[in-house]
Amino acid sequence: GNYPGVTVERLEATMRTASGETLTVVDVPGCYSLTARSAEEEVAHGVLSGALGDARPGVIVAVVDASNLARNLYLTLQMIELGAPVVVALNMIDTAESLGLAVDAAKLARELGVPVVSVVGHRGTGIDELRRAIDAVRGDPGARRGRTFALAPDDEAALGEARTLLGGSLSDGELLWWLTSPAAPEDSSSVAASALRDRLVADGFGRRVIVARYAECDRIHAIAVDARGRVGQSVTDRVDRVLMHPVWGGLVFVAMMALVFQAVFRGAEPMIQAVEWAIDATGAALRSVLPPGLVEDLVVSGVLAGVGNILVFLPQILMLEAVMAILEDSGYMARAAYLMDRFMGRVGLPGKAFIPLMSSFACAIPGIMAARTVEGRNDRLVTILIAPFMSCSARLPVYTLVVAAVFSSTPPIGGVVSVGGLVMTSMYLIGIAAAVLVAFVLKRTLLKSPRAALVLELPAYRQPSAAALGRRLVRRARAFTFQTGSVILALSILLWALLAFPRQGLPAAELERRTAQIERVTAPGPERTARIAALSAEDAARQLERSVGGHIGHAIEPLIRPLGFDWRIGIGLVASFAAREVLVSTLGQVYAVGSDADESSVGLRQALLRDRDPRTGRPRFTPLVGLSLMVFFVLACQCLSTVAVVRRETNSLRWPLFMIVSMNVLAWLGSFVVFQGGQVLGMG
Repeated sequence: GNYPGVTVERLEATMRTASGETLTVVDVPGCYSLTARSAEEEVAHGVLSGALGDARPGVIVAVVDASNLARNLYLTLQMIELGAPVVVALNMIDTAESLGLAVDAAKLARELGVPVVSVVGHRGTGIDELRRAIDAVRGDPGARRGRTFALAPDDEAALGEARTLLGGSLSDGELLWWLTSPAAPEDSSSVAASALRDRLVADGFGRRVIVARYAECDRIHAIAVDARGRVGQSVTDRVDRVLMHPVWGGLVFVAMMALVFQAVFRGAEPMIQAVEWAIDATGAALRSVLPPGLVEDLVVSGVLAGVGNILVFLPQILMLEAVMAILEDSGYMARAAYLMDRFMGRVGLPGKAFIPLMSSFACAIPGIMAARTVEGRNDRLVTILIAPFMSCSARLPVYTLVVAAVFSSTPPIGGVVSVGGLVMTSMYLIGIAAAVLVAFVLKRTLLKSPRAALVLELPAYRQPSAAALGRRLVRRARAFTFQTGSVILALSILLWALLAFPRQGLPAAELERRTAQIERVTAPGPERTARIAALSAEDAARQLERSVGGHIGHAIEPLIRPLGFDWRIGIGLVASFAAREVLVSTLGQVYAVGSDADESSVGLRQALLRDRDPRTGRPRFTPLVGLSLMVFFVLACQCLSTVAVVRRETNSLRWPLFMIVSMNVLAWLGSFVVFQGGQVLGMG
């Protein structure tokens, strides 16, 4: 198909022609026209015309929905006007027949002047005939057509004048595009041509071209389509009476989104656990064969941990991709966008932005990748930039640790409402409020754009193709693993190096002496194991404090002290850039509890509560500090994997850097207000 959202990136593959030659197939983003009013239209026009620097296509295959031919003909005419050989793939012919529409491919081919092949794409019907048609027109000068409609005499004269001024070699399609598209560049070589274009634009030339094209579409449609057998109300119409209803449709949508959330958040959990188990088992196996030291630490804590940071996200990404593909291919995604459009419009975003944001509660990475379905460039960027504010599953260990450490002993409000549960719920609400506020500001400043009217196709409901779903998942897994994953791996190793150098743990002689002493005075058993583990944790804590990351933690202490944090939390903030949940294990190392400490570790909770400020003797980790820390993690950009994905999705360093700076500044301000405000109110 060619409607916006059906393809949201440029894809390439190879095909073998009927004669045995191998060709490259380029699939451009779906759009309704080549006017270049949107990013999708710009890419499509750039590929088809060669304006992006690639060679012009040898053949253009126009995929046309036979059940909605009138809407598809406008884009098809523009393709034919470009002067390249065109083959029309009359797709979904089975759907048209089920609706009682008889599309005469021969009549359509005669009126368009190009070959038309009836196909059913998801079944593979007609594909061999399509290959033969491509082979027949490729390289055939007689296969090139042009404009099939005429303009008024004055407009034809103006078009001829423009062709003369621009050199006379442009096709009708290229010439009309230059005269009517807002994205067309000025021609510095011909001042007269630019002046002519300005005059034609002011005179309404573009509107007259559009009217003429649509008149041609209506003429061809009337000849090629016989709708006398059209059924009264289709299955799609009957289903839409429920799914598009303002009440029942809304309830179904809420249930559907709950299903999506559970699929991504819960359904992927067994696969995530399997990946984590495999990484842990591999790490244990490597430690058993590698000699203790720097190489072992690099391989296990650097390289393997980086690979783990890549693979652990794949289950959620693929689960979300599968759900999104099913919703799109079944036809429901367009209905969901329609239902949410008014709600999302209050902050200036389209309805399609809701599903990526909803998905980001599980993980921002698949949510950001799902933002590809948002058509407008600025709307898509805003969606990407606010997705990390949704409290993802990686924040839960931080919330759980803090709540368990400082709020678990607080009596329930009214004897019923848990304070810890209330605090955790408020973190989710803060993230949502921040996303709404940031979107509101961005849409009126850096990424200002008018709220476009919702124009989208409501395709007929149909059964998704398992084969197409499988290919889509493989493509997405490959793209994430090898493109984004390379960045994640490099940054993971860099963060490992910051925490591993210089090597200044306990001196080897002292470590050996103290270990021997423990073995001498303690009988084999749990107590000896615990004491040796405590010594190892002390060594790791010393190494961490004296590492480059530790020095950074000390260096930023003046900056984070107004938030209630000390250098220990500072080290945690540095380390947690690898992944938010790393804060917990890092604090376990800093407090000499052990790197295997998690959010349920009683020892880590007790260590946090025992920590005292030597200047005042008062506890460092108070409920106010815990609240400040959670607010910081709600608002901060603390995930290098997210940054890497934003880099790939925006194809720019500007937006990832903007996200890091803006989110962390906002996190500092939010945490500052919470801590300082709490102290003013006597909560410190």
